[in-house]
Amino acid sequence: MSKPSLVIVLAEDERHQRFVRHFLYQKGLSTHQIRMEPLPSGKGCGEQWVRERYPTTVKAYRERSARARTALVVVIDADTCDADRRGRQLREALTQLGLPDRSGDEAITHFVPKRNIETWVLFLDGRSVDEDKDYSLDPDVDQLIRPGAVAFFDMSRVNAAPRSNCIASLLAAIPEARRLE
Repeated sequence: MSKPSLVIVLAEDERHQRFVRHFLYQKGLSTHQIRMEPLPSGKGCGEQWVRERYPTTVKAYRERSARARTALVVVIDADTCDADRRGRQLREALTQLGLPDRSGDEAITHFVPKRNIETWVLFLDGRSVDEDKDYSLDPDVDQLIRPGAVAFFDMSRVNAAPRSNCIASLLAAIPEARRLE
């Protein structure tokens, strides 16, 4: 796929958005080619908000992609569940509205960090992490998001080899990132 004219980003929170934005910048996209969907208001459950918005966003992606190169990046934390469960929940959300699941040729990418995006950011900084531990209050995370996104871009390139100790959810994100190629 050549570079899309627009990438729609559906994410739980601002940290997710920042990570994806910097990842997309590495792919050569500019600010005007990235559309961040609005974030949930208040301190509600971000993953539930993403699951509820997912079918509508997929429908909008499909309508636009019929006439222009478009991509959709969905970022939803696995939290204490496994990442596969989030994928099933997204498929079920489509099914409930009578929409087909994403096909292999659609540029719909699912990034599902386990436990949360902070786990990815700290791992990409070279730290040892446990995917069951909550790192959301780590004071270094915000300053590490951009370099973490750059490291993820490098790791997800076609001929790149992930680190031997790569955490499972990040390893699963590599083929997802390649859906944007």
